[in-house]
Amino acid sequence: MKYDAVMAALRSYVAEGGKPASIFLLPEGGMHEIYDCIVSNRLRACLELGSGFGATSCVMGAAAAETGGKVVTVDLALHWPANASTLKAHVGIGSELEVVADPLGYNWYLADLISKQTVNGVCQPLFDLCFLDGAHEWQPDALALVLAVKLLKPGGWFVLDDLDFKLRSMPTWKESHGHLSDRELDTYQIGMVWNLVARQHPELTAFKETESGRIGWARKMVQPTSRGLLSRLLGP
Repeated sequence: MKYDAVMAALRSYVAEGGKPASIFLLPEGGMHEIYDCIVSNRLRACLELGSGFGATSCVMGAAAAETGGKVVTVDLALHWPANASTLKAHVGIGSELEVVADPLGYNWYLADLISKQTVNGVCQPLFDLCFLDGAHEWQPDALALVLAVKLLKPGGWFVLDDLDFKLRSMPTWKESHGHLSDRELDTYQIGMVWNLVARQHPELTAFKETESGRIGWARKMVQPTSRGLLSRLLGP
């Protein structure tokens, strides 16, 4: 499905009761860039961690339909009434998009998948691209990055949203995160994941930031040498 077609279908969606006011959690420029990456590179196996209302899931699914591929989107639960399943049906996307609701969250899903993919103590990678737009907190998402990279094929893309987000910026932060410390509320926790985990990961390279520093992009090295890995781990 072409980008303009999937976006037109998503814009025509009217949520029950008028909530959410918008199903789009990612800037259109970011969605278009992910779509173009999948289509132009003929990616066939993509993973989304954190489905949200499902708009980006559908954009990725539409791109996968162009390449004959598939997207798996994973979240803790499905938002109601707008989620990846309801939007998938509205847009008319088929098996190109698999929606997974794991009550333990995407890190447990990744752990099960890594266990399944492990042969003789080595994880066999599955995905060409992973997009993480999930909990927006240091602890779950730092782990999610490490686990996801294990499942990412050499040369595959890792995309991280909301580098410039902090929990206190949410209108409902008192209800959802009021129990947290000021440090947790006011720290750009995904920025921490990007700078302290992604950019220092021994298998990631080709870093760039788009959407005015909101979205981070990296690629898994095609064939990292043991010397290169050691030097990146130990530093200068």
